[in-house]
Amino acid sequence: MGEAWTVNTPKKLSMYKEFVEQMYDKHKYITFEYKLGKPRSIKQNNSMWVFCKEIAKRCNDAGFPCVITSPVLSKPVEAPWTDRSVMDLIWMTVQRALYPEKDESSRQLTTDEVPLVAETIIRHLSEAYGLYVSFPTKDFKDGNKA
Repeated sequence: MGEAWTVNTPKKLSMYKEFVEQMYDKHKYITFEYKLGKPRSIKQNNSMWVFCKEIAKRCNDAGFPCVITSPVLSKPVEAPWTDRSVMDLIWMTVQRALYPEKDESSRQLTTDEVPLVAETIIRHLSEAYGLYVSFPTKDFKDGNKA
């Protein structure tokens, strides 16, 4: 019942305005939603998961357990870190702190916001725990030069 438009050039802006006028002429009632900024890319998403996997490996290797608490557990449970637990407990915690309005998923981040979350995590892990993890780029894979 809807359509998505990306308006990032003057030509696309013109086309979108024309579309809006046509839709209004036809239906007389339209609700629009918009998002600002370029959404994070598939490559960034893949890099985030490599990053989380590497953090999990380094935390496990250093002997830092993932501590799980829950109302149904009588006491905290220690478990190995996984890419999923790093995403849920570290990445999303930092993301929510930096971007409270983007608290549901990393899909809500723009391409410019992903590096800030990663840099914040990198800085904290290195300063607090001496764990050095780099965010993968096209030159680096799994924290190592490709």
